[in-house]
Amino acid sequence: MKAKYKIVRFLVIFAMILSLGSCEKDFLQTVPTDAISTDIVLSSTENMMLALNGVHRSLYAQNGRIRYYAGQQYVIPLGEFGASDALHSAAGNGWFRSHIQWTGHLDATRTDMDWLWYHFYNIIGSVNNIINAADNIQMSDDLHNILGQCYTYRAWAHFYLVQFYGKPYMIGNPATDLGVPIMTATEPPYEGKARNTVQQVYDQIKEDLNTAITHFADASPRADLSHINIDVARGIAARVYLTVGDWANAATYAHDARQGYTLMNESQYKSGFNNWSNPEWMWGSKMIQDQTSYYWSYFYYCSNNFNGSQVRSNPKFMNHLLYAQIPATDYRKDLILPNAPSTFDDWDEGQNAGRYVSEAAYEDSVALYRTIVNNSTAHNMVPYMHIKLSQSNGPTIDPMDVIHMRASEMYLIEAEALARQGLDIQAQNVLYELVSERDAGYVLSTNTGQALIDEILLQRRIELFLEGFRYFDMLRNDEELDMTGTGADPNLYLDGMYQARPSVNPKWLFSIPQRELNANPNMVQNVY
Repeated sequence: MKAKYKIVRFLVIFAMILSLGSCEKDFLQTVPTDAISTDIVLSSTENMMLALNGVHRSLYAQNGRIRYYAGQQYVIPLGEFGASDALHSAAGNGWFRSHIQWTGHLDATRTDMDWLWYHFYNIIGSVNNIINAADNIQMSDDLHNILGQCYTYRAWAHFYLVQFYGKPYMIGNPATDLGVPIMTATEPPYEGKARNTVQQVYDQIKEDLNTAITHFADASPRADLSHINIDVARGIAARVYLTVGDWANAATYAHDARQGYTLMNESQYKSGFNNWSNPEWMWGSKMIQDQTSYYWSYFYYCSNNFNGSQVRSNPKFMNHLLYAQIPATDYRKDLILPNAPSTFDDWDEGQNAGRYVSEAAYEDSVALYRTIVNNSTAHNMVPYMHIKLSQSNGPTIDPMDVIHMRASEMYLIEAEALARQGLDIQAQNVLYELVSERDAGYVLSTNTGQALIDEILLQRRIELFLEGFRYFDMLRNDEELDMTGTGADPNLYLDGMYQARPSVNPKWLFSIPQRELNANPNMVQNVY
């Protein structure tokens, strides 16, 4: 722990140095990196913004410290695989196999679990350095902007951490359940901290979000969609308050966050979710064409036509039971292909004889679906595979933009929070605003009470499929995992076929990394 937080102190410095471009050589020659003080490096708002840009980049860039995982591009799939809706068709090349089998997140020695802990505490440490340095700079609209972003990042990172490692707020006792260490300072002495309670972590998250929103009220505009603004801060607050069951605040923050964003139309919805110019995106990472994440990208793990072995050998498909609940008039259903051929089942082995009248008919189907999926002859296909996340220019490894927040989520949070307050009419109207844009046959819901909440949760599963929310939704709603009838292969999924609900099953919690336990005498492991 001591070494880790000493490293974290200098990460923001390193990120800023990387941003200095042509001045890098002179800067390094003038001041040795091991002698640089954050007070020197973060001595102006211009330098602070350079450092903050390094934080933005950490959301999508490969990390050379631990096996090149690429920020949220790895975290988003963790929020889907191992849950109930976005399923693997084959073992593929092994990525996330242990997670769908419910062993990966329980193994404290795994490299990706070590990286997950590091990823979020790295961000926290970096923004803490900026926050600490701000005391020496005169306040301005640019500094308000920077601090608004930093406090939001700190809240957002703690929120992810407590969801992964702490018992869900509404199904335990947050006042005594162990969460994660709260880090609000990155400075000597670099000593390992004990885990704070879940309640304490959420209290800090809410305090940081309030501070962020206050700063944004007087802030300069954000530079682009990769930066955080008041809408994003409110959107994160909406997620937090939904998770802790503060329905009134969740509804208010979600409503305020979505103002000014236009719901995408059918054409935009079917365009691949790969470009932040979409009018519904509130926050995203713009991928630089010459800085691709290659085989550590979100689209490598999740898309239908990325030209990498994970996608080629393991096409992802939708839970069959979920698909059956999407009305035929809903254009989101078009992004799931129930009749796609299975290229795993060779005709010569007779595996397709029940679906096709002849081998020629099977081959014609394969050729047809190649044009629909826009993939290559090296890609496998399976029934119910999705085409929601697509490479814009066919089967390539070109970097695609990564989504972190969009307005549809805010409609769903607002509707659910209203319904949970018993405000059924208001909830019905908000839900109608969203779903009527997706489904030409949708009429204003007449459901009330739990039936209305269930309808909203179903729409959430359909709308946000493969965007990183399903695992956390199952946690907060105390849902059991039962893959019967979903299309999941029991021989592939093993323990991932069934898990009891989180309130009676501690295996939903991620293990604290063994490296953290070894380095920090104050750290304790989750008990299974």
